[in-house]
Amino acid sequence: MRINELAERSGVSAATIKYYIREGLLPGGDRTGYNQVAYAVPHLHRISLIRALLDLGRLPIATVKQVIEAVEDPQRSTHSTLGVAQRAVSGLSVDEVLSVATSLGHTDLADLADAYRTTAEHLAALEIAWLVRTTPPTAPRVGDLLAGDRGDRDALAERAVVGTVLGDALLTALRREAQKAASAAHLGGKA
Repeated sequence: MRINELAERSGVSAATIKYYIREGLLPGGDRTGYNQVAYAVPHLHRISLIRALLDLGRLPIATVKQVIEAVEDPQRSTHSTLGVAQRAVSGLSVDEVLSVATSLGHTDLADLADAYRTTAEHLAALEIAWLVRTTPPTAPRVGDLLAGDRGDRDALAERAVVGTVLGDALLTALRREAQKAASAAHLGGKA
């Protein structure tokens, strides 16, 4: 497909697609003639990933580039790629968060830390189980991915990134819904 069709199908302007290519977020298409380039379905998929990281993950372009580079790095393990995604969404440690809460006079936030930790450990186990499940319907299982070709490893690395970045967005959205319901139940009134 040509860039105009790619733009139409992706919902992203041709100028933005060219910007993604210049920034190294999206590989260039295959040159088919003078001033003509063809793009394929993987380009469309990559644009969807970029838009998800930008829009839902709210990551800056420079961070999206780091995450994409991690996904494409043939020397990087899936565990390492997951680490890049985690650092992209939050660089704060538990100690840093609690230190800020203390400086604001909310030392009792630390009282919630154990409950948060237990919940987070349970959630992390569920997320890793989701990660290593069979990826999209026709994809091989994780053991095969780890031993398989680079395309399979890319799919697993991308799944780690999507699970981390979009998982954080999903968790935040669900938490806000729960807070709204708890507030209404305990404090009364409309949110």
